[in-house]
Amino acid sequence: MKVKKLEALLICIVVVVTIVVLYNVFISIPFKNYSLEVDALRDPESLFVNARVVLKNTGKMPLNDILIMYDNNRDLTENLKLINPGQTVILSPPQSASLNTVKVVTAEGISIDKQFRSPVKMPGMIGS
Repeated sequence: MKVKKLEALLICIVVVVTIVVLYNVFISIPFKNYSLEVDALRDPESLFVNARVVLKNTGKMPLNDILIMYDNNRDLTENLKLINPGQTVILSPPQSASLNTVKVVTAEGISIDKQFRSPVKMPGMIGS
């Protein structure tokens, strides 16, 4: 009887591990031809502000002619020619940007508006 319980437990563990592995493989496969993730981060320190915008092409096809506009100001723009599938690009916003919003537009019709987020500061952590 104890052997059957142990076998059933091992089978359950194998099934759970298999489901977790398959789920992780399944979510990493791109389904859309054109897809973009944008993460805008503003991290105020005591003397300065660290800021970055992370762009990741999560689609199957390359993204072309990417326009990045900060704070809806045409003077605060950057242009990228190409982001290949799976590629991540990290950008530093211009010094004169107030770091409220970022807008990303591609030639393929993707348009994303994001507000800059600030990480939660925990006592005792670096940068808090």
